[in-house]
Amino acid sequence: MTTHEVHAEHHTTDAHEHGDGCGHEAVDHGDHVDYIHDSHRHARHGDHYDEH
Repeated sequence: MTTHEVHAEHHTTDAHEHGDGCGHEAVDHGDHVDYIHDSHRHARHGDHYDEH
């Protein structure tokens, strides 16, 4: 299985927008920033966040 075959979508950006001051820990992940949310990482993907 490749990483392209796994796509666990969490919530939309309408439900919660991660960013400065959102209350979640930011983790630099090279070309993007992940946010720690409920003990796992979220990465923005269009209009939603993926489990990362």
